[in-house]
Amino acid sequence: MFRLWAANVDRLNESVITDETKRIEGTIMDVVSIDGSQVSFLLRSYEGEKIQSFVKLSNEEDLAFWRDDAKPGTRCIIEGELRVPSGQRNFSALNYERYLYEQRIHWTMAADYENVVCDHTDRYHSLIIKQWRHYAIQHIEEHFPSEIQGIASALLFGDRSKVEYEILQAYQQLGLVHLLAISGLHIGIVSGIVYFLFIRFGVTRERAAEMMFILLPLYAVLAGGAPSVIRAVCMSLIVFLAVRFRFHVHPLHTLSAAYILMLCFNPYYIFHVGFQLSFMLTLSIITSISILRSFQSKTKQSLYVAIVTQVFSFPLIIYYFHSYSLWSLFLNIVYVPIISIIVLPAMWVLFLLTLVHPDFAYVWLHLLSRGLEGIHHFFIWVQGSVYGTTVFGEVSVTWVIVTTAIAVVLFYLYEIRKHVQLYVGIGVFLLLAAYPIYMKAFDSSVTVTFINVGQGDSILIELPRREGIYLIDAGGHISFPQEEWQEREVPSDPGRQNVIPYLKARGIQKIDKVIVSHGDYDHIGGLFAVLDEFPVDKMYFPDVDISEDAERSLITEALEKGVELQLISDGYTWESRKAKFRVLHPGDGPMPNRNDASIVLDAYLGGMRWLFTGDLEEDGEKQVIERYPNLKTDILKAGHHGSRTSTTAVFLEQLNPTVAVISAGVNNRFQHPHDEVVERLNKEDVRIVGTYEHGAIRFTYKNNSWYVETSLVER
Repeated sequence: MFRLWAANVDRLNESVITDETKRIEGTIMDVVSIDGSQVSFLLRSYEGEKIQSFVKLSNEEDLAFWRDDAKPGTRCIIEGELRVPSGQRNFSALNYERYLYEQRIHWTMAADYENVVCDHTDRYHSLIIKQWRHYAIQHIEEHFPSEIQGIASALLFGDRSKVEYEILQAYQQLGLVHLLAISGLHIGIVSGIVYFLFIRFGVTRERAAEMMFILLPLYAVLAGGAPSVIRAVCMSLIVFLAVRFRFHVHPLHTLSAAYILMLCFNPYYIFHVGFQLSFMLTLSIITSISILRSFQSKTKQSLYVAIVTQVFSFPLIIYYFHSYSLWSLFLNIVYVPIISIIVLPAMWVLFLLTLVHPDFAYVWLHLLSRGLEGIHHFFIWVQGSVYGTTVFGEVSVTWVIVTTAIAVVLFYLYEIRKHVQLYVGIGVFLLLAAYPIYMKAFDSSVTVTFINVGQGDSILIELPRREGIYLIDAGGHISFPQEEWQEREVPSDPGRQNVIPYLKARGIQKIDKVIVSHGDYDHIGGLFAVLDEFPVDKMYFPDVDISEDAERSLITEALEKGVELQLISDGYTWESRKAKFRVLHPGDGPMPNRNDASIVLDAYLGGMRWLFTGDLEEDGEKQVIERYPNLKTDILKAGHHGSRTSTTAVFLEQLNPTVAVISAGVNNRFQHPHDEVVERLNKEDVRIVGTYEHGAIRFTYKNNSWYVETSLVER
């Protein structure tokens, strides 16, 4: 039944344009986002198609228009390249194509500023409120201290794009990010205050309820229209409807009605994590009302609500984010009242005061800024601590359902005061909650994953039963000289954006060995983030002169974190039961360049031979096969991302690999892999798999057989 419903929904979600389209005319639909020299916005064409658009600016003067004049309703003509959104380029990562599809967006368009023409703003009634939102966010940027502009935009108008990356990371890691999304709590506070003011000024309850019918939908649009906002607004409207016509409505019926209305309006909401969490937590609180009423103390009631929401959000948080902060319960108990009682009302009052005259709010804004700054420093310190966050790894939908069902039983047993059964149930819940962690100790498979880090290398090797977790490189974005205005707020970091999420999805708590193939930034840049996030026992470097600043910085960082460092070269070996590792390079021969100083690692895993070559080029390849004339391999990690100067014919002829894996970025500026390399591999009947085409590539040895999967599924 569900699949039939989904199929019917998908039939209504189809594109009306083709990839041959080069010119789009339409209207900007929402607040424009500016990040360095890149501008992004949602454009609705005059045919009704929504296109996620990206504009690259060439000079700082162009920023003025997009910052001050571009707004919802602005008409634009864009000429550029229409693309299908990128799919899931890493396992357990965001499927951007699916994410946009569920918003009925089928295309992205990239254009240079010179190919974009925007003129006047149409006064579409449906966009006037979004224009107000645009002006309100601009007003915050102009009149609020820079330290709290992002928090104010998030709390008042649902725009988290201005929150500093480090602060946003802390909120996410500590389980507090829901406070930066306008939710039922925010809607309840705002609507309650407005309704109370109507009553205090002599408006009857019926008239006040009628006015709320108008104001709440307006605020839903002003707040960005997130699922949690719409859910809270729908429930509030039903409550005010009951007030207006004087009938009683049960909160559970209100929640059910909101659920049905939202899915009728947009069936894809059901896949949205905010929708799922919002309804799950609201349902858990509503069904606990009888227990809440049994507590006389407001403090005990608040504590109980915090425990209920933490328990019922836990399975979904693990399912989507793979880790959980043990600080979450404590910080929610302490910080939620601060946000709801002090920060949010103060933000609204100060925002309104700045509309009258900015000087009225100047002192109070800076006091609030200092207070929040201190809290955020504490959050960042806690988030950076090695204690308090537990990685669980990927879990199944079945685990989520069973864990949630046991939680329901626990609270039922508490309500009917079956204490013995309750204690047994708590034990079962804790065992099931910890299952994703301890199950890894019984996993007998071997896994080798070539993580997609764009134009770089990162390889994760997992031995059976967690006997060894080895990471070879972690990618790194090579940046080119830019002016200050061009720099993005969050620089690209494959280590933080690609490697760390995958390690967490695999349930990895610590890394036994990090092998630094060589010092190029596209191999080591991501390791700084990895060191911040995971304990590392050992880090291996090639036994050659260290000449790069980035390499020295990495060594310093590792030493500060207590990592054991070791220089390795030809002849170094280690074993772990049936897995064997042998370093073949660097040796004593000359090193014409840094690439030829790469560590070459020969590994025996699951009955097959693997050769990891870093950025080894022709001279280095010659040295390896001269020292090891009988060297063979089954899986070859092609050197230097498929560069023409690597993976030579002589090297291939001796190794005789079955598969060659090439790690390179999509449409990279170096044109890797080179056509000559592809031709050589094809001539030797070597199967080619590459991250540029297939996304992440995972080899798994289980039940005496190897299985290969890629994150990007062929269309």
